[in-house]
Amino acid sequence: MKEGKKRNKPAASGVITLACALALGAGAGWLGAWAADRIDFSPLLLAGTLVLAAAGMMGQIILHEAGHLLGGLATGYAFVSFRVGSWMLLKRDGRLHLGRYTLPGTGGQCLMAPPPWKEDGFPALLYNLSGPLANLLAAAGCGAAAWLCREKAPLAALLLGVWALVGAYLGLLNGIPMKIQGMPNDGYNALRLRRDKASLRAVWAQLAINMAQTQGLRLGEVPEDWFSLPGDAGPTDPLKSAVWVCRYSRLLDQGRYREAAALCDTLLKTGDLVLAHRCALQLDQAFFRLADGEKDAVAKALQDRTLKAFARQMKNNPGVALVRWAGAEAQGDAAQARKERRALETALASWPYPGENEAVRQQWEWYEEKRSRVS
Repeated sequence: MKEGKKRNKPAASGVITLACALALGAGAGWLGAWAADRIDFSPLLLAGTLVLAAAGMMGQIILHEAGHLLGGLATGYAFVSFRVGSWMLLKRDGRLHLGRYTLPGTGGQCLMAPPPWKEDGFPALLYNLSGPLANLLAAAGCGAAAWLCREKAPLAALLLGVWALVGAYLGLLNGIPMKIQGMPNDGYNALRLRRDKASLRAVWAQLAINMAQTQGLRLGEVPEDWFSLPGDAGPTDPLKSAVWVCRYSRLLDQGRYREAAALCDTLLKTGDLVLAHRCALQLDQAFFRLADGEKDAVAKALQDRTLKAFARQMKNNPGVALVRWAGAEAQGDAAQARKERRALETALASWPYPGENEAVRQQWEWYEEKRSRVS
């Protein structure tokens, strides 16, 4: 038998995600058909039902993050920030503040300060799994309520059924261990943490570093050992790679740009990075090349659709805004450069991490000084 061309097998995460989406669609279709036989929908009633169904999706996202919050509090964590969409509530100096932060691929995020690291690690299982569990429990409750009121209140049963489907979808999508677009979900994290102490330390380090940044510290002020992993583990999976990205950011904060550029290149070649980290490093790589006199470096990088979309989505991130401004100025587009400069100044004024802002301002000064020497 002649061997044909080998076909790339679809990733398991893609198959699971598609299966969950198809199940959600099939369930919604069945519910819609069931409701159509029992409810006389006017345009206004239909519009209101769709709005409430969408609100249920947002409610499940909030419930998911609240699950992480409760799971963390129950195991010794302390509140740091709670984000839904781009709106974030964070705690600094004992007071709550409202900020804006966007992370592509996430609808929300609850970040907490972990308990102290001990020889045998720290409790992480409940914190990771409590989000999906909250969705699944809510789905079960909504499903049971929908069944009970299906005869006397079909409209309520429809809404409860939709909310149950959405809860089940989010619970399974986050609870079944997998990486979605390179980003590990809650179930994947929980699975890795049980098997690998370096991954457990990586999660602790990320939470601890985020806590320090939220309090206004610069990465250069954070204890150096937080950026090291047991056995000097490399960036072999997204959890460990995230700590290496933090190590790279610390070099930037310390003004060690030559070392940072070298580590950036290494991580892009060898690191198992989530999409957001890969895109951020690619933009920084182009920025370093631009600083060395390659005037088209950023423009060429932004020809990539994925990278261009990331730069647009993260335009409020000071580091990304700096690259966008530098690229526009290097192209000689004065109007666009002025626009990007205003966006950079706005990003620096509104970004919720003061230490990171100082590091970007320092990098901006370094770039302008270096550019003046090159030119």
